[in-house]
Amino acid sequence: MSSLRFSKRGFTLVELLVVIAIIGVLIALLLPAVQQAREAARRMQCSNNLKQIGLALHNYHDTFNSLPPLCIIPGDDPDDSGSDTRDLVESWSWSALILPFIEQNSLYDSAGIGNGARLDTQLNDAAKVVISAYRCPSDVGISVADPAQRFLKGAGSNYAAFNHSRSARYLSGADGGFYANVGRKLRDVTDGLSNTLAVGEAASRLKGQTMCLKSWAGCQLGRDGDCMDDIGLSGRWPINDSTGTSNQTAEALSSLHPGGAQTLRFDGSVHFLSENVQFLRTAAPDNNGSALDSPYEYLIAINDGQVIAEN
Repeated sequence: MSSLRFSKRGFTLVELLVVIAIIGVLIALLLPAVQQAREAARRMQCSNNLKQIGLALHNYHDTFNSLPPLCIIPGDDPDDSGSDTRDLVESWSWSALILPFIEQNSLYDSAGIGNGARLDTQLNDAAKVVISAYRCPSDVGISVADPAQRFLKGAGSNYAAFNHSRSARYLSGADGGFYANVGRKLRDVTDGLSNTLAVGEAASRLKGQTMCLKSWAGCQLGRDGDCMDDIGLSGRWPINDSTGTSNQTAEALSSLHPGGAQTLRFDGSVHFLSENVQFLRTAAPDNNGSALDSPYEYLIAINDGQVIAEN
């Protein structure tokens, strides 16, 4: 009888290398798609956060017949040095005032906001609580000691209210939807609720530069110049502009979403605003008295008569 011989044949080295190369190519093609899907999910969550804020603003308006002010500045303050009436005055912010309308009643009560308690940076631990509804999931966060935290360490927020376009700022002369001590009414937004920006994003870092993570709890006059740096936005700088000084980038609309930032309009709708929206520099950007001259500024001013319907 003849014996049968069976031989076993495995992969050659060349075949193995080809298979590894094919797997590597497939992974390289797949990773961007996975990252895009994850970013899409994060952007959707960010959009949901803004929609929740928009609903809270409308519920606040229904309750108090006005929007919340940008901040509430006490008439007197025990920390005031006396050398400057604005020095070291802590002020509760618009986002602290709407806490009961985003299901944060217990935090609102423990902070004493509704009872007239002052915002004390040393004693009010409630003001340092991180609120997930105020954080964009695309912004992974920064160290508590990082200067981008600005005012209150640990109470970071990625959302800020628009105070002015460029023609005015901060107090009652501001042409945006929010200014100090007094809340506007929705009827004051004569350019249309669906055409005017109310709230936008603020990134902690962008393109390797420290930006400005806002504080949901409030601000402190005298530390960073004014409350704009801590809780507000303006139209003096282009979207996602990381080239200016810390005070400049603090006022800029910015996000870690590629190509622009999420914004909330006064009708409660959320829109992604491209960083390529027209922004002109016909005057120095720090000139608060300059006239509105670009569609981005028109979107911020509530009653300039320049209606930008779709963006």
